[in-house]
Amino acid sequence: MTLKENAIKLLDVSDFVRERKKGQRRSDLFRRENLETWLLYFPPGDVQRMHSHPSDRTYYVITGRGTMKGLNESHELSPGKIISIPAHEYYEGSNPYDEPMVLLGNSCKPTPEDLARAGGKRNEIDAATGKRIVYQHGGGRDEGQIVD
Repeated sequence: MTLKENAIKLLDVSDFVRERKKGQRRSDLFRRENLETWLLYFPPGDVQRMHSHPSDRTYYVITGRGTMKGLNESHELSPGKIISIPAHEYYEGSNPYDEPMVLLGNSCKPTPEDLARAGGKRNEIDAATGKRIVYQHGGGRDEGQIVD
């Protein structure tokens, strides 16, 4: 067995919250071969667009309060709560409160079957038309295409 030097990585999450750039919602903590872990920062009044991913997601509330909505459900978030969102399930996070909310998120690498089913790495619902927009690189870094 070959040992890797410094294979285990330790981070202080509070450093990422303090050092984030204005307008930056996501800070990647770890990107492993099959697992990603990140922080999501929601300032007061922030709302994500309704979207889905081709892999399961979990979010743990570190600080603040907010709401996670699905197409037919809504869940209140507060420190210590954890929420699991299945692959391909549409959801949006929001912070209607006057204090920031910080979530710790993680997901596994999507299977080829899940990527094929989704058509890309992220899907959003166009607010004006209600149609699905597919992003090949997760949104924000490419032009989405309306597919429905």
